[in-house]
Parts: sequence; structure tokens; C-alpha cells
Amino acid sequence: MNKRGYSTGFAWIFALVSLFGLGILYIVFNQVFQSHLVPIITDQVNQSFISGAIDAGTLSSVLGGIDKYMAFFHAMPFILFFVIVIYMIVVAVRKERESEFV
Repeated sequence: MNKRGYSTGFAWIFALVSLFGLGILYIVFNQVFQSHLVPIITDQVNQSFISGAIDAGTLSSVLGGIDKYMAFFHAMPFILFFVIVIYMIVVAVRKERESEFV
């Protein structure tokens, strides 16, 4: 592997751009989910329950699934943030060790 062009600064810039992109994607998808998809799905499920098309168990299962997915979705940016920060630290430490031997 050619490591001539590899630098710690490049890795850090890549990680910071990834964090910025992660923030933008979270903002966009959070608006789509919270403002459009979740209300439409819950309204459709409630209307189906009122009309008798589904039973109470299915209603609670669908609403519980939506809540579980949204809880995971809200936790995911924090998980990815810490993974990227750990990546930045590992890259810095690894590059320092390589420079000691050269």
C-alpha cells in the first residue's frame, strides 16, 4: 500500500466532513420522519383501527414498532459521532507511531 500521500490531516479533514454530512443528513431525515411519515402512518393505523380493519394488538404492535425505530434513529447520530471521533483518535495515534520508526 502506498502511504506517501496519506497524512493525518487528510484523515481528520475526511472525518470532519463526514461529521458535517452526518449532521445535515440527520436534520433532513429527522424533518421527513417527524413531520411527514410518522404522522401519516399513525393516522392511517388509527383510522384502520376505528374502521375495524385491524385489531388492538396490531395497532399497539405498529405504534410500538414506530416508537422503537424512532428511538433508534434519534440515538444513531450520537453512535456514529463517537465512532468517527474514535477513528480520528486512532488515526492520530497510528500516524504518530509510524513517524517514530522512520
